[in-house]
Amino acid sequence: MEPEFAPQYSPKERRRRLLLHAVLAALTGAALYWWALPRFRSFSADAACQTIFGISGSTLLIYGAFVGAPLAAAIMIVLLTARQSIETFATRRYPPPGRKVYGRVKIKKGWQAVAFALIPAMFITYLCVLSSQGMERASRMARETQLSADCHPSPKITRPRRDRSVPETNDR
Repeated sequence: MEPEFAPQYSPKERRRRLLLHAVLAALTGAALYWWALPRFRSFSADAACQTIFGISGSTLLIYGAFVGAPLAAAIMIVLLTARQSIETFATRRYPPPGRKVYGRVKIKKGWQAVAFALIPAMFITYLCVLSSQGMERASRMARETQLSADCHPSPKITRPRRDRSVPETNDR
């Protein structure tokens, strides 16, 4: 029995899709580099002394790194793979019928197809467990950061006052 292969994109379709993805990635990278990164740097420089909706900025940064980043990655994987995984479970075939691929891919059927559909679910589970473990670590770090933060306002620089009891002389 000869193996069955999934339909492929034509070279023209492949170039068009890859160019579209490259342009979107470049625009996203440029927005992050020239807009988000400078704002992040200025905020993180004195985050312990700033609050957003009554929550310390350092606490937000710590929770964002240990809890938010893994959850954001899990959500992105869900958004990118859920449809194909559901179709694979329903048809017990990978790639699902009618789905084109970039390279030469053998069609897998039965338990092999289900195994391929479960790979993203394993990554999602791992990222959710990592995020839940990050909750405890972030809580401890945020508490330590708040205790060690020195947020006293810097003294104003003022000019020395003149002594008003001594009359001024105009020596011109």
